Amino acid sequence: MAAVCTVADCGQPSRKRGWCGSHYSQWYRTGEAPQPFRYKWAATGSACVVCGKAAPAGSRRRKHCSAACQQLDSRHRGGRPTTATCILCGHEFSLNRRTTSGRLQRTDTRWCSDCDRESPDAMRFKRYGITPERYVELTANGCAICGAADRKMHVDHDHACCPAGTYRTCGECVRGVLCGQCNQAIGLLNDDPARLASAVAYLAAPRSRT
Repeated sequence: MAAVCTVADCGQPSRKRGWCGSHYSQWYRTGEAPQPFRYKWAATGSACVVCGKAAPAGSRRRKHCSAACQQLDSRHRGGRPTTATCILCGHEFSLNRRTTSGRLQRTDTRWCSDCDRESPDAMRFKRYGITPERYVELTANGCAICGAADRKMHVDHDHACCPAGTYRTCGECVRGVLCGQCNQAIGLLNDDPARLASAVAYLAAPRSRT
């Protein structure tokens, strides 16, 4: 059995001088014998302030169930928001609603329960950070290259910013919308302006007749 920290009620694995990493750091900073931590949060097992799930036993977490929830909470400086605005319909919805498993709505939820999170609009926003209104605005004039009004327009972004294969882009590098053929064409030419210009010159060059 692995040795544990000798500080009362700690229970963490021993690292140095018989103490865990945190208590060793406490001694290193102060030069005094480390003391049990007096957490201001409830004991392990209390509900996570972000999602409502119980903190797993032995995790030493007192306020959050995971690092992800801790990061979310830090964004709000400990003040958990109670409402959010749906990016698809614009309506305000409650973040205090609990799921069937009893967990609270996550504070980073971007759409309400009435909007389909698997809809094309939702998936487009998740991947490119583009709202339905912006998408409609961009598609109003058709493909940005040929002007065709394709039934399914592709959102084009600068791959120099967010490389190909990146599922979620930064949302700042969207260039426009393209039809399927134009989107595939510039992709096959690696979005290289020099190669595109060379292709234009090649097509425009006069052909000798034999």
